[in-house]
Amino acid sequence: MPAVTKDILLREYTAALRDGTAAMFIGAGISRAAGFVDWKQLLKEIAEELDLDIDRESDLVALAQFHCNHRRGRDRLNQLLIDEFLEDVTLTTNHHLIASLPLRTVWTTNYDNLIERAFEDAHKRVDVKRRSADFATTRRRSDVTIYKMHGDKSAPAEAVLTKEDYETYDETRELFTIALKGDLTMKTFLFIGVSFADPNVLYLLSRVKQLLDKNGRKHFCILKRPTPDDYEGAEYDCKRFPHWLSDLRRYNIQPVLVESYDEVTNVLEELGRRSHLHDVFISGSAADFNPYGEARFQELCRLLGSELIRKNFNIISGFGRGVADAVIVGAMQALARNDDQRLQLRPFPQAVPEGIDRAEFWKDYRDKMIADAGVCVVLAGNKQDESGAIVLASGVSQETELTRQHGKLVVPVGATGHVARELWDAAVADQQAWFGDHDVCAPLQVLGDESAEPARLVQAVLDILAIISK
Repeated sequence: MPAVTKDILLREYTAALRDGTAAMFIGAGISRAAGFVDWKQLLKEIAEELDLDIDRESDLVALAQFHCNHRRGRDRLNQLLIDEFLEDVTLTTNHHLIASLPLRTVWTTNYDNLIERAFEDAHKRVDVKRRSADFATTRRRSDVTIYKMHGDKSAPAEAVLTKEDYETYDETRELFTIALKGDLTMKTFLFIGVSFADPNVLYLLSRVKQLLDKNGRKHFCILKRPTPDDYEGAEYDCKRFPHWLSDLRRYNIQPVLVESYDEVTNVLEELGRRSHLHDVFISGSAADFNPYGEARFQELCRLLGSELIRKNFNIISGFGRGVADAVIVGAMQALARNDDQRLQLRPFPQAVPEGIDRAEFWKDYRDKMIADAGVCVVLAGNKQDESGAIVLASGVSQETELTRQHGKLVVPVGATGHVARELWDAAVADQQAWFGDHDVCAPLQVLGDESAEPARLVQAVLDILAIISK
């Protein structure tokens, strides 16, 4: 099977993310980047205890079984899991990027809790299935379900570690097998952090092969092409690798080749950008409604909220003064029912934890909101200072800076003045820097027209969103 391009992965997997049929399988590579050891390092002492050379062992699952046979128990293995995975490590950029994706289903063979922490840090409700008993209960209104198919560090005695564990998997963890078969049939998987040179993956793939329907969905995996200088013996693996790729046909897995696993971050960033293009963050505040006028400004906000929902966009709002109320009214008029996925309201907390700088706390809060959006629409952007004078809203400026730092697009409605006007002027002066190769010249000009009626400004916003979504 020839490898597919990153463009195909981005296009097809983004479509799956948008329609809710995407799943992700996370392997040990993601945790290793955070500082955890791999299986070879974990089992080094065990190999020495058996008078074996870890560097000559290719089947580490069998090695774990040898240890259990020798010790007539797995207490040492359990302790290794406890000692290693209770270490406090920092989440990586890739963990945060994965958690920012609109994923509802994640599978992993990892024993650590890093991926759960990443989703929780992204303010998402997580339902974790660590053992078969967990299938009996479901967390209400969860955002994502994480299946830890090999168990968890919290219950090392139940973790899948040895050859016998793999051989009896369908008996001891049958519900995982049933759920995985359903997801492989109905969802498009992206395998990430998985090295198919890892012998443990062979056990996983053999299970996948048993569960796959002959005419089932195609899935993707990101793989690094080996080079002769990677490690000792890599020259032989380079010869073997094309045959490996060809064999993936049997598993309905399409490989996407990268020169370095650092490219995974770029892929995740682009998936996040593309998948969130229908998630619109409304940034703005208005203590002064000039130059557009209060009545027209309020109608603009109401109509914007309504039309975004009608056109299947989702709205994220930090509840900016003078802006959010009207946007919410419009959105609720278009929604058939309350839906906190379509309309996400995140008022700024006024009570900041003691000892934490308020400005830094709010910046971090803004950053997390923006991580869930693909586009930022800016309206007005002014406030009253302590003396009562009207000044530019620094928070709105910060939100646009953070949006651009995330590589996401800003659509300023310059006709509403203030920060939005300054941003509009900058965007008109350098459209390439603001919108790349997208030709938004005509609707962007409309957004700067103070005489344009609210409906015309809203249509210009929608036109730009349509252009950048192509």
